[in-house]
Amino acid sequence: MKREKKYNRKKIKMLKFKLVILMFCFLLIIIAIGIFLNYHLFAIQNIERLDKIKDYTEYKIKLEFLEDNEQKEEKLIYETDNERFYLSGVKEIYVYYGSTSTTLKNALEKEYLTLEILKDNLHEEIGNGFIKYIFRGSNDEKEQYVMYEFTRENDKTDYYFTTI
Repeated sequence: MKREKKYNRKKIKMLKFKLVILMFCFLLIIIAIGIFLNYHLFAIQNIERLDKIKDYTEYKIKLEFLEDNEQKEEKLIYETDNERFYLSGVKEIYVYYGSTSTTLKNALEKEYLTLEILKDNLHEEIGNGFIKYIFRGSNDEKEQYVMYEFTRENDKTDYYFTTI
């Protein structure tokens, strides 16, 4: 009789332990689903807000700088039939329309920003074989950038975005 009671208690303890483990796994699955849905809904909401903007000419650009240990390479971000856009010495460029933001690459791909809109807000300086467009409309270092335009014969025009 004592053996049976011990055996039953041991079985109940194992059953409780398995139930706790099962509840913990179930809780982790619910949390993972919640995080995924939250990110997914945020991404969808961001796309919808960008599509509903009426005036794409009112924007701000902010630079994300490279870390000290990262190499300063040119990175092709967007290419059309006539132009190529590069980041040079910059990790990423974000375009802000009020509180909604996107990357420069996405803004160019979705045609929120065009070359004409970009050049409209910049001061133009003609150099030897290139045109330098400078934005200094802010005292914030992260908002100051330069765009270089290189026109090559029988090839595309290259635009390089970099820091001042």
